[in-house]
Amino acid sequence: MYNKLFILKNLKDKYLNSKISIKIIVYFSIIFVLSTVILTFAYKKINSIYNIEKMKQSSVEVLESAETNTSMIIDNVNNVSKMIISSDNVQNTLKKIQKEGSVDDNISNYLIQFTNFSSNISSIYVLDNYGNKYYSENVFYKDFQIEKIKNSEWYNELLEGKGKYILRLNGGGFFEGNGNNYVSLIREINDINTGEKIGLIIINMNENAFYNLSLKLNNQYGTRLIIKNDKDELITGSEADSKILREIKNYNESKSKVFFLEERIEDKDYIISNLKNSDYNWNLTTVAEYNQSPQQTKYTNYFLLCFSIINFLLIIIGSIVISKFITMPLKKLSESMKGIESGEFNIVNIKTYNDEVGELKKGYNIAISQINLLLDKIRKDEKIKRQNELNLLMSQIKPHFLYNTFDTINSLALLGKNKTIYEMIKALGKFYRTSLNNGKDIITVKEEINTVKSYLIIQKIRYEDMFEVEYDLDPRCDDFKIIKLVLQPLVENAIYHGIRSSKDKGKIRISTFQEQEKVILTLEDNGIGMDESQVRNINENMTTGIGVRTTKERLRVFYGYEHEFIVESKKDVGTKITIKMPRVSR
Repeated sequence: MYNKLFILKNLKDKYLNSKISIKIIVYFSIIFVLSTVILTFAYKKINSIYNIEKMKQSSVEVLESAETNTSMIIDNVNNVSKMIISSDNVQNTLKKIQKEGSVDDNISNYLIQFTNFSSNISSIYVLDNYGNKYYSENVFYKDFQIEKIKNSEWYNELLEGKGKYILRLNGGGFFEGNGNNYVSLIREINDINTGEKIGLIIINMNENAFYNLSLKLNNQYGTRLIIKNDKDELITGSEADSKILREIKNYNESKSKVFFLEERIEDKDYIISNLKNSDYNWNLTTVAEYNQSPQQTKYTNYFLLCFSIINFLLIIIGSIVISKFITMPLKKLSESMKGIESGEFNIVNIKTYNDEVGELKKGYNIAISQINLLLDKIRKDEKIKRQNELNLLMSQIKPHFLYNTFDTINSLALLGKNKTIYEMIKALGKFYRTSLNNGKDIITVKEEINTVKSYLIIQKIRYEDMFEVEYDLDPRCDDFKIIKLVLQPLVENAIYHGIRSSKDKGKIRISTFQEQEKVILTLEDNGIGMDESQVRNINENMTTGIGVRTTKERLRVFYGYEHEFIVESKKDVGTKITIKMPRVSR
């Protein structure tokens, strides 16, 4: 385990320390491999689901067709039974036997027409109450005793049905032994006038009627049909199907009329569908073996292989080209920027395009130009003002802020976050353009707010989601003239000394509003706050913080006693600073 972690750490270090071009190639290669694997798996899964759904739909069609045809066979035989038991010939003969006890063979002759002209009917038996049998048989006579019928398990059910028919395999066991199976429709014959029982009719349907239905569906859909009656007796199917039927036995109690199973039996995958006929309580089961065509699988694999190779080559070539367009200008730009470490603020002169690297160079050159202008301005100012401005610049445009900003830009460049680089350079340029203001001391409140916004954009990129900012700005204050860089040092102080040390997410609120001829700026944060002694030190100008001390000094020099600088703070709650300044006429 330790060796694996060690190897992974080495691979990670090698990747992070490699060139951007290598990182891009490795990154896109990993993305390609993952996407190809996912695509292949998803394609095969979706294709399998699609094929299974098609088979399920086909199974539903088979089941519905089988249910319709099965019902049609049974309904036709039921209609035949109604015709027979209601015919005058049968009624009169059986009633005559009831009265006189004499046997008449007219019934047998009458039954012959039904067995001769109905292919689904194998034989018809009519039994009177005295054990006499009248029949028409297409195969051979089936001998059985009326007494055994009365003792059968279905006889009482038949009598309780009051003339309703029941279905039994081989007459409930009376017609077994000749190698053929029959579905027997059995019903009571009642006197149509009195309702008195005068006999019994058994119509045997040959299993070939259902077998032919199964064969027809198999040829049409490639699906095997298995029919079991309400006594769990096999109507069609073979003993080989018994294992499949055992698989669905636990599902037969389901209240759903139709259900599907996906089962693997003896290394073969099957879609098993089952429908329970509500009229006869029979189970109709279809069994379909499914697997993807070998030809289809071969073509699919060829397609995926070609797709993978082509995309891999395109990704490698694209990664190399893109990395060269990014890394070469960045390398030159980085070399040109190294002079800033020794205090040389030189303009970068390298060929770039209108992309993020070009914007980076442009923003850097703007920043350098503004810095050089600012430095020239500082040299020309009077001593006390130069010292105050220098303190301000040291707190706002001090080298470590610039270094940190460009370090962040370099890190973002290594991560390929060009859009974020663009936003950061853009904010940096705006910050310097607004804050320096061509060396002018007086700016509008709107310009001061824009300076703070640019500064906060840079800090939010550096510290990600460490804090959020809210603005409550009175548009009437936008054109008020004030001295520049009043809020920015205080915002920086709130971030570094208040919010950064807090465990909770920081919140900064900046507000402007007008009070008669004064403009009021407020800055609130929910950082760690200060105790009473720290607030007292700020009010008495005994603080060591450069940002607050310099801001108060500049306000004092410029406005005299016409301004107010109010600090309110509580430990672990936050700090609020309020600055009131009169309108500047110049």
